[in-house]
Amino acid sequence: MKPLSYSPKQDKELDASLKKLILYVEDDANNQQVVAYRIGKKYNLLFATTAEEACRILTERGKDLFVVLMDIELKDSQMNGIELTKLLRGISDRSQVPEYARLVPVLEIPVFLVTSYGKKYQADLPSCGADAVVLKPVEFAELEEALMNCMRKKQS
Repeated sequence: MKPLSYSPKQDKELDASLKKLILYVEDDANNQQVVAYRIGKKYNLLFATTAEEACRILTERGKDLFVVLMDIELKDSQMNGIELTKLLRGISDRSQVPEYARLVPVLEIPVFLVTSYGKKYQADLPSCGADAVVLKPVEFAELEEALMNCMRKKQS
């Protein structure tokens, strides 16, 4: 019988599989890089740069997600982050959304709107179903605390 072998790579693979999965919907590559640098060691990250990419990921991996970080203004997209959040919460008319968005499931995972435009959309924020608003530039200590609170809620 051959002895089981161990490698540090196995530890890394196990650690990666135990990390919570976060989808960051953000059209700015620099913002994606900052988030990857700041929280990528603690969480597995998926990135979407358009509403269409976000819808594909939400449809395919939505049940695996821990949190969605959602930018409000998405360049080159038919939908913005508020509309995507309403779609996730089941409070939008699916007949009025683009074809690619119609299969997105209703999910109860936390959604944090990440934006520089909080005041511009302030009237829409309470009714869209988001759990929190994170202002840019992101204060990562506050974001980490909000993520930890989500983890505590899921464990209780």
